[in-house]
Amino acid sequence: MMEHELSAYPDVMAKALVDRWQEAMYPPEDLPSQKSIAALLDTMYQASLLREEGNAVRCRIIVAPASDFANELSVGDSQLHVLRFTEPCEFTPHELRKLAAAAGYYRALLAVDVSAEGAMSIWGMIVTGTTWINQVEDDRIRHSLLPDRLVIQCLGPGHIIVAAGNARILESLSGKLLTDGFDPFRSNWLPQKFGSVRTSLLAELDELIPDSEKSNTRMCESFVKDIAQSVVRRILRLVRNRGHGGMLVYLPEEKNDSPLLDQWFRFRVRFEQDDSINRFRRLMLSLMKRGREVGQARGLEVVTWYDYLQMQDAELAELDKALIELGHFFTDLMNIDGSLVLDRSFRLIGFGGEILGDSHTATIHRALDLEGERSVIERADSSGTRHRSAYRLVCGLQDAIAVVVSQDGEVRFVAHHNNKLTYWPYLP
Repeated sequence: MMEHELSAYPDVMAKALVDRWQEAMYPPEDLPSQKSIAALLDTMYQASLLREEGNAVRCRIIVAPASDFANELSVGDSQLHVLRFTEPCEFTPHELRKLAAAAGYYRALLAVDVSAEGAMSIWGMIVTGTTWINQVEDDRIRHSLLPDRLVIQCLGPGHIIVAAGNARILESLSGKLLTDGFDPFRSNWLPQKFGSVRTSLLAELDELIPDSEKSNTRMCESFVKDIAQSVVRRILRLVRNRGHGGMLVYLPEEKNDSPLLDQWFRFRVRFEQDDSINRFRRLMLSLMKRGREVGQARGLEVVTWYDYLQMQDAELAELDKALIELGHFFTDLMNIDGSLVLDRSFRLIGFGGEILGDSHTATIHRALDLEGERSVIERADSSGTRHRSAYRLVCGLQDAIAVVVSQDGEVRFVAHHNNKLTYWPYLP
């Protein structure tokens, strides 16, 4: 039997937040008191359970005094558009419900002040634009316009994310702190599945460069991995934020035009297998070629991911934007019920894929470590329909990888690993 999981009350969540804030080396003086944090979290949680004209409340707040934005308030054309109310509003769930529609989740935050006595009020609105939603860990879109102040996001009913500026610190769902999870991108097993793709991209890059232009500068092999992972991280973040859920399936390259596809998928739309499906690969090659040129000009022998992050180059910036748009496009395709199916080179196969096949699985292993060496067995029917479809697919096509996002934002990576059907709960 599964152990009963207790809810995390606001004071417990506040204590966890303070601990993680300090672990991340953010100034403790930038946080209000633990009691005030508990009240902030409780109010946002209660607001998340409300609805306004049939829609769930979704909003972001930043806990900072107006004095933190003195420059922005004095300059109307600053990058952050900061607006101050003539009269502060009460910080209550019902006031948040009313203001949330005006302070759109993707474009603005409500600014909250906490006095020394613990009194809370909403003093204004900060318009950030939508760039922040494209930010993922360790990519080139790293500059945050927001100060590293306490930000609380109400993403959906009972779903709260706490951050320092745009850097995620803590997350809770339905009263549970999300601590039981892993980041499979940091594992060994997942990148190994895509090893042949990285090798072929690097080989193709060498073929693209004429002998007369070749140099001793080369791209680090892990560079391809890091770019691809940043794209997938962004997709997962976008799908979670939209609250629709979805499934992303990766197949080996040799199966992108195999009769097995018809046995396992009924697609809403399937793409012609011409060069138009290779956009990710073409962008990657262009990016790597330009990255190597910039690296050569800097006298680098090997261009690493870290080097790339430091490069200020107009052509690279345009390629970054193109990869971001591709991530948004993939996210849109995942809005359709069914699965988005790619091969491991990110070639598009089809979307809206209903999973067929007659394989059956009664149990699945939940990984207890990043490499899946330890696991516990769970009943497969304890999961939802989308998850069970992924289990059935990976059980039958053991070289497939499925990434499942539920409507409440839970993410699972599903793979056949160490001779076991296994899932990893994703905790970014």
